[in-house]
Amino acid sequence: MQNKLTRKVSWEDMYRKHRNKIRSAKPKVDNKPPLLEITAYYKPGTIEANTARLAQIEEDNFKLIRNINIIYRTKGKTDCFRSAASNEKIKVKGNDDNMIKLNQKKFKENVAFLDKLVHVKPQVDFNEMEEHYKNHLKLIMFMTNFPESYKKKKHYDPLIATAELPKNIQIKKSKCFLDVHNVTENRLLGRMMIEVYDSIVPKTAGNFKMLCQQRPDGLDYSGTLIFRIVPGLFCLAGDVEYSIGLGGISAINGEQYFDDENYLLGHNAPGTLSMYNLEKNENASQFMITFKPLTVLNGRHVVFGRVVGGMKTLKLIEDSGYATGKPKHKIVISKCGIFNDS
Repeated sequence: MQNKLTRKVSWEDMYRKHRNKIRSAKPKVDNKPPLLEITAYYKPGTIEANTARLAQIEEDNFKLIRNINIIYRTKGKTDCFRSAASNEKIKVKGNDDNMIKLNQKKFKENVAFLDKLVHVKPQVDFNEMEEHYKNHLKLIMFMTNFPESYKKKKHYDPLIATAELPKNIQIKKSKCFLDVHNVTENRLLGRMMIEVYDSIVPKTAGNFKMLCQQRPDGLDYSGTLIFRIVPGLFCLAGDVEYSIGLGGISAINGEQYFDDENYLLGHNAPGTLSMYNLEKNENASQFMITFKPLTVLNGRHVVFGRVVGGMKTLKLIEDSGYATGKPKHKIVISKCGIFNDS
């Protein structure tokens, strides 16, 4: 009986011993956040010194501008008899001849300084700097609104980069343009520059190019409506027959429809142009422009081009539609055309 009691007590002691070890155990891994050293980011002494230095620079600049203004207004004339601040006569030793000579000397120095100031040439080409600033600002805005369309390469083509094209294919493109007009508000929204892929989808690209030119029968894109605008998705246009999305005529063979050419290119970037049809192999003249990448349309509509200039115009078109697809205003392709093949 005594042995059993002794054994029981030893187990309790062992339990207490291990419990105390667990409670007093220290972690081997430091997972606490590091201490924030405020002085590493905020240095009051440095800020105060910079503030004082900035105030001194501003005061020096103000004095310099004031002196330049005085010299410019007086055309270099200086009266050494009077103080510039109080406009009172200065009491100096010597005769008037010495003061006259001093005035003449200062006059020559001021005239020389004024001439140098007027004819000085800037060390920086401000026109070049302004042009660089505008281009840099455009690039920043482009990257902000459409980051998926910007890569390190200067002439990056998001449709070509993601396409599985046949080997040794020679990429050939043409450029067209569409001028878009808001008839309701009587204002020009701008011009969209469109690049079409002649070597990848020659039949579809040729159909679009022919409809971008003025035709004798009047069946071209000029004067047609952008009849459906779905913000965040796409817009539809190109009904050369009725202009409201109920018709369309092919220009390449004079028939109502032509078959889907291929699906090598995808809707992988904003501003992608593709043929619009209700059923496969029923392409005519209607086309679609996406406001963002819509890969869900890949393999359904034939992609033949993309907007390479005038993304602001495309944004204005997007803002002119309701979620139902009905345009808020009457948006018309007022003019269209094609440039020389590049």
